[in-house]
Amino acid sequence: MSTARIMIALSLFSLFAGCGKDDRNKNAVQAVIEEEVNNRVQNYRQVRMERCFDKALEEASRLADSILIREARLERDTLGKPPKPVKPEKPEIKTLLDSTPIRPLLDRDSLKSG
Repeated sequence: MSTARIMIALSLFSLFAGCGKDDRNKNAVQAVIEEEVNNRVQNYRQVRMERCFDKALEEASRLADSILIREARLERDTLGKPPKPVKPEKPEIKTLLDSTPIRPLLDRDSLKSG
């Protein structure tokens, strides 16, 4: 019977030792949780910085484009084309009274002799 008592005593001792508080396990879990939280916070900050950088780059690009457009508009010729001139009125056609008969300038005989 003494062996049975020793076995029971060892079993009870193991049972009580296993059921006791184990701070090492809690500390390990807490360290893993803190590491995961730190990773997520760092990832969040990185994503926010990238978004902020992209937004700032987009705004700067928009401002640069508007400045270039404004400068181009100021440098272009503002006079434009002159307006078309007004058409003058049609002159009155005057007819001359000529009573001389129409005749050729050169005689036909003078053309054949040459």
